[in-house]
Amino acid sequence: MFKKGLAVVMAAVMAFSVAGCSAGKSDSAAPAATEKAADEKSGDSAASSTVEWPKNVEIVVPASAGGDTDFNARLLAQKLSEKLPANFVVSNVNGNGGATGTRQVKDAANDGSSVLFYHTAFLVNKACGATDYGFDAYQFAAIAGQNVGNVVTVNASLGINSLEELYNYSKEHPGELKMAAQTGATSYAVALQMKNAGFDINIVDAGSAADRLAAVLGGHVDVILAAYGSIKDYVAEGTLVPLAMDGNSDLTVPDENIDIKAMKNQGYDIELPFYYFFAFPQGTDTALVDEFNAALGDIIENDSEYQEKIYASYYQQPTFMPGDEGLATYNDIDELLQKIDFSAK
Repeated sequence: MFKKGLAVVMAAVMAFSVAGCSAGKSDSAAPAATEKAADEKSGDSAASSTVEWPKNVEIVVPASAGGDTDFNARLLAQKLSEKLPANFVVSNVNGNGGATGTRQVKDAANDGSSVLFYHTAFLVNKACGATDYGFDAYQFAAIAGQNVGNVVTVNASLGINSLEELYNYSKEHPGELKMAAQTGATSYAVALQMKNAGFDINIVDAGSAADRLAAVLGGHVDVILAAYGSIKDYVAEGTLVPLAMDGNSDLTVPDENIDIKAMKNQGYDIELPFYYFFAFPQGTDTALVDEFNAALGDIIENDSEYQEKIYASYYQQPTFMPGDEGLATYNDIDELLQKIDFSAK
C-alpha cells in the first residue's frame, strides 16, 4: 500500500543519498571527513551515556512495512540512533494479529538489544485470547505517540455519506454489508463494538491494513477502518468516503477541509484510543530504559522536524507518557475492551 508517510521518508532518504554522491564527486576527502564526524558523534554519545549499550538495537514492529506503525518506528529509529550510542534498526515481524512480534520480544534477551514498538492492538490480542500475557511480561518504557484514530470508510459506490446512513443501510439490508478487519487487531475490536452497537455487518478477516484497503477498493468488502493518511488520495478522487473516527477525538484540519467526527461524538458508544508504545524484555536494566526514555522524550517533545513529519503524514500530535503514566492510560483502554463481546462474529 502506498502511503504518504512512507513517501516522505523515502524522499528524505533519496535526497540524502543524492547529496552524499554529489559531495563525493566534488571533494574526494569528503567521505573521510564524514566518517570522522560520525566517529566523533558516536564518541560524544558514548561519553554521555551512563550504561553499556549494545552496538545494534532491533526495534520489532508487529506490522507490515509501509503502514503508520512502521512509519513511526522508522522515524523514531533514525532519531534515537542520532541521540544514543547504538544503531536502532526496524524489523517487521507480522503474523497472528501482531502476536508473533510481541512474543518474540517477550522471549528475547534482556540485554537492551531488542525492543517492541507496537500499539493498542497489544491489549486487543490479550482481550480476544490471541495471547495470554500483558505488559507485566515486559519492561514497559513509554507511550511514544498517539494516532488520531482510524477512519470508518466506505466504498463510494454504496452511496452512503454519513455514519447514520451506514447504520440505517445495515438495518435495511440485513446480512449484506461486509466489514474488513484483522482478527486480534484494533480493527477487529472496533468492528465488534459497531456490531454490539447495532450495526448489521458481517466481519471479514481480510488481513493487514494494506490488504483491507485493497479489498474495499476492489469492491470485495464495503467498510474498512484505515488511517486517514492512507485513504486521503482516494477520498479526494471520490473513490472512498470517510464517515467517522474510531478514537476519542475528531479529526479536524480546517486548511484541508477535513472534519470527521468521532463515533462517540455522533451518539454511538464506540471508541478505541490508539497509542504507540515501546517495551523492552522483562529484566532489562532500568538505567538503560531510563536513558532510552530521556532520549525518546526529548525527541517527541522538542524535535521540530519529528513533530512536523508526524503531522504532515498522519496528523499526529506529539505524545509522550513514560512509565506508570503510560501504563495508566493503557489500563483505561483495557477497561473499554472488557466491555466487548469477542465471541460475536
